[in-house]
Amino acid sequence: MSIPEGAYAVQFTITAYADAEGVEIGTTFEIPLSSSLSQLPHEDAAAQAAAEAYIASLASTYSSVRVYANRVYLCRQLGDAWPTDATEGVASA
Repeated sequence: MSIPEGAYAVQFTITAYADAEGVEIGTTFEIPLSSSLSQLPHEDAAAQAAAEAYIASLASTYSSVRVYANRVYLCRQLGDAWPTDATEGVASA
């Protein structure tokens, strides 16, 4: 998965079910990314490895676990500029 422009963090949502043990675990965590374009691929790979390690620990703890994972990049977008004139964009009564 390529990293979208403006990404400042990667968020993982991991849900695990182990019916035999009666376990249901839901976890969401964010891992911040730097603004260095050259480092983003390394940071993304490290974030992926952290999520995979967490999933592996769940699998080793609960024998019948089913794990569902979702990865989302959190991005910043520049908004519209504010009106330059104090009266611009203000509705009159």
